[in-house]
Amino acid sequence: MDIKPYVYRAHQVCNRCIMDDTVPGIVFDENRICTFCHIHDDLEASYPMDDDTPQRLQAVVDKIKKDGKGKKYDCVVGVSGGRDSTYTLYNAVKLGLRPLAVHFDNGWNSDTAVQNIKNITNTLGVDFYTHVADWEEFKDLQRSFLKASVPDAEVPTDWVIFSVLFKAAAAEGVKYIIHGHSFRTEAFKNER
Repeated sequence: MDIKPYVYRAHQVCNRCIMDDTVPGIVFDENRICTFCHIHDDLEASYPMDDDTPQRLQAVVDKIKKDGKGKKYDCVVGVSGGRDSTYTLYNAVKLGLRPLAVHFDNGWNSDTAVQNIKNITNTLGVDFYTHVADWEEFKDLQRSFLKASVPDAEVPTDWVIFSVLFKAAAAEGVKYIIHGHSFRTEAFKNER
């Protein structure tokens, strides 16, 4: 009987986070720190949270206000009904911006999300626009992505969300789109 010996290959896990060698395209440096931790570090260096953060934020807000002068809105804020986008919209108004809240309804909205959007836009006095997808067409597109076993079946929704935001901004002559995402809170970082 001709049996080939088993070659053991050690499973590699990043020394700082939970990412491992099962992730396609991951690379580890000589200290076994992964690509994603290096990307995070680059973002931290580019967008530090330090004593200058309030001044940098105010400079961006001032530019948005200046560029939006004379227009009904000075920015577009994407809203989903979740806490990130709700908090983003709240802060945009708190900073004195005049946002148009924009939502993409792909047919999967929960009643809670819809009510949250109504509550926050009514409370803040913000105009609200919803783009409703053709349900049969979108369902067919999502089914195709699922059957194709692609790694991210949410690509159609993600792409259309940004398409709707850009379309709304263009229609209103607005140069700025604000969305609630943080690489600090939406990525795992573990300093060991």
